[in-house]
Amino acid sequence: MPKLLNLPAGTDPAKRVIEINSFAGIDLSSAPADVDRKRSPDAPNMMPDLLGNPVKRPGFEIFGEYPGRINGSFQFGEKRIIHAGKALFDGERQIWDGMADEISCGIVTGNRLFIFDGQEALCYDGEHVVPLCDIAYIPTVLISKNADEAEKETVLKGDGTSTGFVLPEEPKEILSVVVGGTSTDFTYSEGKIVFETPPEEDSEIKIKMIVEQEPGGSAKEEFNLISSRFKESFLCDTGTEKKFSLSKGKLFGNVRAWVMDEKGEMQEKFEDEDFSVDREAGKIEFFEAVPKTPVTGQDNLVIEAGAFFEGYKERINRCGRGIAFDSGGTSTRIFLCGNRDEPNRDHWCAAGDPTYWPDTYYSEIGSAKSEIVGYSIIEGYLAAHIAPAFDGRSIVLRSAKVDEEGNVSFPIVKHLQGEEAAAPYSFVYMEKEPLFLTKRGVYAVTAEDVSGEKYTQNRSFYINKVLCSEDIEKAFCGKWKQFYVILTGGKMFLLDTSRKSYQRGEPLSTFQYECYLWKDFSARIFWEQGGELFFGDSEGRVFRFTEGRYSDDGRAINAYWTVPDFSGESFWKNKTIRTVAVQAAAVPLNEVRLEVKENGFWKILKEWKGKISYFAWDRFSWNDFSWSGNGSYRTITLKTKIKKFDKVGFRIVCDSRDRAFGLYGFAVEYTEGGRFGK
Repeated sequence: MPKLLNLPAGTDPAKRVIEINSFAGIDLSSAPADVDRKRSPDAPNMMPDLLGNPVKRPGFEIFGEYPGRINGSFQFGEKRIIHAGKALFDGERQIWDGMADEISCGIVTGNRLFIFDGQEALCYDGEHVVPLCDIAYIPTVLISKNADEAEKETVLKGDGTSTGFVLPEEPKEILSVVVGGTSTDFTYSEGKIVFETPPEEDSEIKIKMIVEQEPGGSAKEEFNLISSRFKESFLCDTGTEKKFSLSKGKLFGNVRAWVMDEKGEMQEKFEDEDFSVDREAGKIEFFEAVPKTPVTGQDNLVIEAGAFFEGYKERINRCGRGIAFDSGGTSTRIFLCGNRDEPNRDHWCAAGDPTYWPDTYYSEIGSAKSEIVGYSIIEGYLAAHIAPAFDGRSIVLRSAKVDEEGNVSFPIVKHLQGEEAAAPYSFVYMEKEPLFLTKRGVYAVTAEDVSGEKYTQNRSFYINKVLCSEDIEKAFCGKWKQFYVILTGGKMFLLDTSRKSYQRGEPLSTFQYECYLWKDFSARIFWEQGGELFFGDSEGRVFRFTEGRYSDDGRAINAYWTVPDFSGESFWKNKTIRTVAVQAAAVPLNEVRLEVKENGFWKILKEWKGKISYFAWDRFSWNDFSWSGNGSYRTITLKTKIKKFDKVGFRIVCDSRDRAFGLYGFAVEYTEGGRFGK
């Protein structure tokens, strides 16, 4: 008989498990093989829930329509002001027309909204919109000026022998000469008055004459860039002054005047009724002399006029970007930049009064080839970001300096070297640091950077590869909840500033923010309103993202979470998967699909609907009816057999209309054995 052989029993390959139960954001910058399992190399239209788990973003619905592309949105009290096309709207009511059809900047200060669009600065008080130049502060540029001429009396003493007397000042005209109370004949020549006979000794010689005067005066305020009008005040201390000259000629518009009465109150006088005006020469002549000031030493005549200052108004009107800043951490001044004719110059207004822009309140920063891209406030400094920067000094820090007389200036105190800001509408203060967009991604300046000389704090490593391929200069950025949001190229990138990663990224940055990417919608600008996210497009439509809505104006949202490819413990061995598990959020009318990628192609493994849904009256549907009332997360497993592969990828998809998705966990059970070869 043949001899029986006792062979050892066969053993099944050891089962291994890959489990992901903690998630972060996306990683679009790393090589696919290097992406951490808790992140996704491709996860459009997802965002974190309160625990950081990825969930499908909310959908949006149309909220309003306007006759022009959406250029600006400003919160003013309870009102929402919209700049659409060339018009301004308070809700649906048009309140202004004739604006620039470009993105604008709005700053609220002093219970008024000031809007700068690069064409004409506007002011809105809650009822009316007016050009800023129409309500501009009218400065008093000179005080205690003299009239052109005045009647004066000089008293001399006779000595009984002299016939000639030198006058203390050159008269334009001698009105009368009285010696000892009697009018006397005289001659006048070369500053001397001469009598035929010497006046008696100690006799009183009274000479009345008209004397021309230098305008004089003391500077008080600067001319206002945004206004052509100015004031000058005069001290009339003889009661004989009629003619007055202003410091500017070629006057235009109405000329106004006020004269102090005997009670010390200013009373208005009127052209053609009380005085005449030589506009070319800048001279005013009263028909009757201005009475002597009733208050010794106090100006008693004020004249207001308008004169042409070439290019003055344009310096403010052509600015399109700004920030509020002042000494002591207050925000009582507006700083403006963005004038295409003066790219490296900015201007600031008087404290608490954005209708007054003194013509000396400006700075030129960087070289003539530099541009002030925008502003940040860093540790109490006003930071102006310039590009191109000389020697890499792309941030200029200024602080408020108050002198002994209370005058405030804003000298440069420091420069910082680093990446140049590239997007004018990217400066946002988030958490404890300002963020801005460069051609290398999102950067921050920290307190440590201010105390040093350089800054290298990149915050967007995980999306830089995709983000930096977009048209960065046209990006529009802002804040929504804890997210720094970047809108560019039909995409919306979100940096979650409440979740930081200290594991990897830029080597000189202390941490990176977790990131997300939304796609498939076109937006021009966006804003946060009442905690909700709104955006406006180039067609004049305004949309609102709404929690619990999972369609975009009736269209399905394509959202999915891609699990990074894995190749087991030994990349060169065959793998076989037998079980896949998904832990998903239970949502009324839920629907998800599990897909697998083999040899570079995606195919469907399984779809789930009712199993991960629960009953809710507000989302009732016979087609997707579920008896379950359990709203907690669900674990769903799939028995499958994916064999003899070296690497494999999965993604969980939710792309049906009005369907939601949230991922809490993902696991794969597999075996490994044998050498892979194809």
